Amino acid sequence: MCRAGVSLWPRPSPSWTPVAGRVLREALTGPLSGHQVMLMVDDGVQRSLSLDLLLTGLTSPTVLLHTTTHNTDNHFTTQQLPTAQDVLLVVVGTGSPWLLWSPPGWLSPRAVLVLVAAQTCSARKHFQSPLLQNTPSVALLCLNHKPQTPEYSTYSVMTHFPLSANPQPVSLGTWHPDIFSNLEDLFPDQFQDFGGVSLRVTVSLFDIPMVFQREDGEVDGYSARVLVTLASWLNFTYSYNIVTAATWGERLENGSYDGMLGEVQRRESHMVINFFTITYQRTKDFDYSVSFFTEGFGVILRDPPPLPHWQSILYPYTGMVWVGMVGVVILATLAYYIVNIGRIRLSLTESFLLVLQSLMNQSVSQEPLVWVSRGLLGLWLLATWVLRVSYTSNLMAFLTVPAFQPPLTTLEQLADVDLRLCMLDYGEFVPEALATSKHSTLARLGSKMDLVPSIGSLPHEGEEGCVELSIARTHAHVEAHSYIRSVYRELGHGNQIYSLKEELYVGNLAYYFTKHTPWKYKFDIGIRRLVEAGLVWHWYSDIMQEDRYQVKVRESRLPVLSLSHLQGPFLLLAIGGGLATITLLAERLLQPNTTSP
Repeated sequence: MCRAGVSLWPRPSPSWTPVAGRVLREALTGPLSGHQVMLMVDDGVQRSLSLDLLLTGLTSPTVLLHTTTHNTDNHFTTQQLPTAQDVLLVVVGTGSPWLLWSPPGWLSPRAVLVLVAAQTCSARKHFQSPLLQNTPSVALLCLNHKPQTPEYSTYSVMTHFPLSANPQPVSLGTWHPDIFSNLEDLFPDQFQDFGGVSLRVTVSLFDIPMVFQREDGEVDGYSARVLVTLASWLNFTYSYNIVTAATWGERLENGSYDGMLGEVQRRESHMVINFFTITYQRTKDFDYSVSFFTEGFGVILRDPPPLPHWQSILYPYTGMVWVGMVGVVILATLAYYIVNIGRIRLSLTESFLLVLQSLMNQSVSQEPLVWVSRGLLGLWLLATWVLRVSYTSNLMAFLTVPAFQPPLTTLEQLADVDLRLCMLDYGEFVPEALATSKHSTLARLGSKMDLVPSIGSLPHEGEEGCVELSIARTHAHVEAHSYIRSVYRELGHGNQIYSLKEELYVGNLAYYFTKHTPWKYKFDIGIRRLVEAGLVWHWYSDIMQEDRYQVKVRESRLPVLSLSHLQGPFLLLAIGGGLATITLLAERLLQPNTTSP
């Protein structure tokens, strides 16, 4: 048991406190047993109760807060108080204490049980307090039988259903530890049915494939389909608050947010369903659902320019292979010459021409008779056959499918090149995170980040600016991976770009709600079921397949060979013809004419 100093008022009538003490003890040893409990007792009630005796021998961890001031936010720090207690048990007297109407920000229990240790109990007023309105599960214990002898009094267990058409206090029965033996009996599901309540949803329709507007005007996307399914299951309706110049929302110096998150914080909207990842700062200021999708910020680059067509004669092999071939030709020439010394009359030049003959796909004019020479020449012919076939095959592939410079694959490679980064300035955390990162690669990328303004009048709200820079090969475009692919497709550049294999800040996507939303847990249950059933991934794939199909149609068109494609072969023909002419002239000059007239 832990004690700290906090005060509750006003004082109740002390004649009813022994009954309240008995019920308090039964609750702690019954349905609350096994759960972490934070106990707050009205100062007047505590003077009439022996708390030490009541709390003795409890097996569950119980924190007792004894208040002396209303300013708990300043009096305590989160290091001094447990912020994740299961149940808050409040014992009050007559009236409504400040704790119910001005709960501190750190107080966010899963369930609240209010025990009224007084003859009068204003149930409706208690249930209207902010603490009970913002808590997922609440129950109230009020005296319902008041005989002449107080110790024979009984308590009524009450709750309410805030989203129902008539949110009046509902009696669950008379308190008895055997009837309310577990937490589910004491705290029934208040949000099993939302009663047709209408929720306001702030949304930007420029967020394919999460949320977007189809040509027929219908709002679609895998995030929107999740919302449709939850609305059908929980029985609620919703209306979209569509923003045009979408700003996700940044935290200002005074703690407030602008943009879409600002509407949720100001309670102008209940939630947002766009591409919002779970970040530390957002979780402090908002409630968020369980994650339903994992995605990062992709980096889009323009395809490298194709290699010049004249390089087709060199492309089939890398520079290392070409150097190796030259070395092998020299070694083969020397080996063939040395093997034939003393056996046949063969000069070094003739050995070189014989080795080069097979490499140029010419037949051997003279077959050696010595078995050592025959074996060496046979191995060389087999090796040159492999080289000729591989070279010819790669040359044909190069002529029909353009070859490109090797693309970038890692963030470190992107940081090392001259390309800058471009991103739309709509309040996402990525630019600041890169600029302040302690990772050397991410910090270098942050120093090269350029932001373009968000323009609501443009079809893609200003992404067109980064697209132009990316197509011009001056920048790499940073944006949500799935969304940016769709943008380039719609702008006609889907077959001109590629994405980096590594992504920036892969995160978990979730809905964001106003702080202390009591029915948020029902969204968690529904979203978790949809994810586990594979429906979210199915909806995502269904939408993205449309994107992939349209891009594939454009990319499947085979190029028609033109004269420019044949620069390399014609150049190789010219070089071969020139070498043949030089060889012929050399033979005529060096070899005397022995033919008789």
